[in-house]
Amino acid sequence: MNFFIIIESVKFYKLRHEKTVQLWFILLYAINISAYILPISDPDLSKLMTSVENLLAGQAVDMSIGNLFTTGNLIFMGLLILISLINAIFILIYATLYVGEAESIRPADSIRKSLSALPRLIFLGLLLVVPAMLSTFIFMIPLIVFIMMMYFLPLNLALDHLPLHEAMHQSYASTKHQKLFIFLQVMMLSIFVSLPQTIIFSFAPTDGLAYVILATFFSVLQVFVQGRLMGILYLFLVKKVPIVITSKPNDQK
Repeated sequence: MNFFIIIESVKFYKLRHEKTVQLWFILLYAINISAYILPISDPDLSKLMTSVENLLAGQAVDMSIGNLFTTGNLIFMGLLILISLINAIFILIYATLYVGEAESIRPADSIRKSLSALPRLIFLGLLLVVPAMLSTFIFMIPLIVFIMMMYFLPLNLALDHLPLHEAMHQSYASTKHQKLFIFLQVMMLSIFVSLPQTIIFSFAPTDGLAYVILATFFSVLQVFVQGRLMGILYLFLVKKVPIVITSKPNDQK
């Protein structure tokens, strides 16, 4: 069953709204690569790396922002944070569409339902900033456990329109005795998708435009397969669907 779920998650393109997913992939790819190709963005962090190396060598280093980063560097890092948030939103949108296909939810409605859940998710995220920082001292274990407990929270908010506290309780109940199973599925899928990337990069230069193009492709691929995994696990663990069957594309738009 575990291997079946991993293989099924990789087939992110197999939905009734196949053309919509293709457009979403292209859109998200353009968004992700923009941080590296926009003229105002500077992904070259050599000044920071040089300062760190000098600091480790025991040399005096000016740790001011102006010495460590260029304006383009700051824009680049800001874009990466924004893109990470957009990627997380697309995971939810895809998972919502995947689960909602049984009820003939249109892509536009999938987006609307997902976006309606964002304010409450952002509010919860802000509350967790300090606990997340504190958890770094114990290898992020409390944060990881909490994330697995709340794995279905975004879908509970998007699909069922539950209040935040009730959606959290439902996710806690749905993941009871399943947190390790969910964690292993997420990690196994991530490794499965990263494996060809690692192989390709072992024979190719790890810098330049070609590297950025390939790395961005695999980053976007991770978004869609993780979104599909969330939908599959939601059907399997929450809706108690015994077998998740691959959707067949048709002419529906």
